[in-house]
Amino acid sequence: MSFSTNSINPKPCNYGCGTRIYWNTVENAYFEVFTKTKHICKNRNNNNNNNVSKSSPSTYIPKPNYYKKSFYSKEPKPKMCHSLELLQGSILDVQKKYESLSDIIRDYNGKVHGSQRDRDPMTKEIDLLVYYEVPEGKREEVKQKFNTTIRNPMILQGN
Repeated sequence: MSFSTNSINPKPCNYGCGTRIYWNTVENAYFEVFTKTKHICKNRNNNNNNNVSKSSPSTYIPKPNYYKKSFYSKEPKPKMCHSLELLQGSILDVQKKYESLSDIIRDYNGKVHGSQRDRDPMTKEIDLLVYYEVPEGKREEVKQKFNTTIRNPMILQGN
């Protein structure tokens, strides 16, 4: 199969040899642009991939590490409990409740997964259903803290 130079996207070799290469999807390997042969870089060392030739200007750019080492850790993810809360009231009232609920969930190492809202056209009040997860065994603590600080703030004031 022949490739035209119009269908390839050339780039410099990552190891600094100065050769222009492209990815050949048929062969599943890098090929040199001008010779159309498989590229085996003379600067590549199997023991150290950062070995770059000092005679030519370096075009080697290390690839970013998107994953933290903890991503590969053997620790299992803690079991989570899923729950929801219905927040009702004016837009400002619901916004304050949502922010407080989000803070409580974050304090317990949980995550808010989504919300769904509805608006009453007559009263202009909204209903916001918030879906979240917290570590197993913490759901009741989150609900209790939310109820005492947000739903029934008078309990804290002693009234």
